[in-house]
Amino acid sequence: MPLLSSSSTTSTSSTPLQNFQSTESSSPTPRMPGNSNANSTPHQVPSRRDPPLRQRSCTPATLCPLRSLFKTIVTVNVGPTAHSFSVHKEVLCDSSPFFAAAFNKHYSFQESTSDILNLPEARPLDFEYFIQWLYTRTLTHEDLNPPHPAYYRLIRLYALADALSVQALKNKIVDTIAALADDTNSVPTPDDTRVLYEEIEETTPLRKLVVDLFAIKKTDRLVETHEDSWDERFLRDLVVKLKRAEAKPVVAPWRDQALLCTAYHEHKPGQSCAGSEEKTDSTKIGATSQPKPARKKSK
Repeated sequence: MPLLSSSSTTSTSSTPLQNFQSTESSSPTPRMPGNSNANSTPHQVPSRRDPPLRQRSCTPATLCPLRSLFKTIVTVNVGPTAHSFSVHKEVLCDSSPFFAAAFNKHYSFQESTSDILNLPEARPLDFEYFIQWLYTRTLTHEDLNPPHPAYYRLIRLYALADALSVQALKNKIVDTIAALADDTNSVPTPDDTRVLYEEIEETTPLRKLVVDLFAIKKTDRLVETHEDSWDERFLRDLVVKLKRAEAKPVVAPWRDQALLCTAYHEHKPGQSCAGSEEKTDSTKIGATSQPKPARKKSK
């Protein structure tokens, strides 16, 4: 069943700002200093008038003014019970190619004219976390930060972000899980690994992060003695990881910002995390420490 389904109902959206003209009057053009000749060509200065809003366009190289992100309200019905969320369409489309396509009138989707979109296979709680991140860029929800890390909720949110093609949220979840693992000295539970392998695609970086957490942290007794059963596919990937030479890198990848970006983040071609310049070979993932050459004794 596709994630998106059509809706036959319609809603009225707010009218965008149109025909807005700047009322600021231009000041007289000053003449060149020291030249009193009335016939001389006046010195031209740039106009201080702001272009009308309708003439402005937001490109990747410019920042859209806030007023352009909060103009139209759309309804997203989530889950089999159609739990409704009212969200600004511009904010959704700016963060997700999925929503940008769904509400694009050029593609003739019904959602583009009705401003109502159905996500019957998504979970309302996961979508609530997504909306919080959408407006605040944080994951400090009370359900995501209990006394014990709720890894499975973050994993399910990652699955939703993957379905909606929201790379920034996926990277944020990776950072959050890595920080929780170190701050609480914990790793996902057997149930978490089943959620990970049932709902997350095989090639996603999150799977790699979880396997690396178990391979690098001291988890041998935990895996051996835990009363619950681990996902078999997870155990297979863990064994393969441990059999390879790079199982114990010099630096845990998630503890270095550059390695974290390289190993577990997703970016558009040509983009990367800020400050993630390429490190030297000795600090790359999988690198092993090399003995320093002995110094020659001076004669």
